Amino acid sequence: VARSPKTRGRVMGDRPIGLGVRRGLRLKCPDCGEGRLFRKYLKVSDRCESCGADNTIYPSDDAPPYLALFLVGHLLMPFIVMMSRELDPPIWVMASIWLPMTAATCIAALPYMKGLVVGFAWATGVRHPD
Repeated sequence: VARSPKTRGRVMGDRPIGLGVRRGLRLKCPDCGEGRLFRKYLKVSDRCESCGADNTIYPSDDAPPYLALFLVGHLLMPFIVMMSRELDPPIWVMASIWLPMTAATCIAALPYMKGLVVGFAWATGVRHPD
């Protein structure tokens, strides 16, 4: 498979993984990059509004929550440890600050992680079994 400057990176078949992941992170259809990937918060659109592609065929069930927690944990943990060591607040203060912050950040990251997984599945050809 020949690589053009736009499709640098690893390629599976004729679909570059980087392109699928970028489109997914932008919450766009992985096939055309134009239409919205979701019709609701985490509900994948049945058909792309631009190209008509069926994006529900790509599995994205369990990986997005794991990826979101992994990302959020790595982003927030240094601040949690720093606050705990420097300020030594009571546990209820730590919980009242960091539990809502962690939940809100995970909820905000979930659509992007789901888009990433759908884009990766599109690029690699992974589909729901029929």
